[in-house]
Amino acid sequence: MLPEALSSIAAEAGVAVVETAGTDHWALFGEQVARWLARGGEAERADLARLAETEAALQTAADASSRAVAARHAMVWQGRFTSALEQLRPDERHPAAALLQQLVRDHSTGAAPAASAPRVVAGENVRFQADRGSLVVGVANGDVHFSSPFRPGPAQG
Repeated sequence: MLPEALSSIAAEAGVAVVETAGTDHWALFGEQVARWLARGGEAERADLARLAETEAALQTAADASSRAVAARHAMVWQGRFTSALEQLRPDERHPAAALLQQLVRDHSTGAAPAASAPRVVAGENVRFQADRGSLVVGVANGDVHFSSPFRPGPAQG
């Protein structure tokens, strides 16, 4: 089992594959992802084919099923990245994860989360709630809607 930080990088990379598919960044990003996964081995061609299948599935998904298809493919790629990291020797994992994280930052469309840990990576709605004068802070890559904004009491100013 991977440490949480490495699992988080794998999750971020899975989301980046889905978010980058079909964009101008896709060709180079896909090649580099396949190269990272193959680590100089013969599997690079097979990984390129899997990436092409993901892109095709995302492009043909109907609006009603597109979120489910995207979430499924993000999880599949997260699993591939996790498996690749788990197969490395412990001393190789952090450098490989750092390279994967840099790859995501360099070539993602910008729609993939890039916040530092701790983080929440979600393909659906997320609700954060603060109470008793507390505050929830974060980075959102998408729409943000507020309800019942905090209103300080007379003693709080």
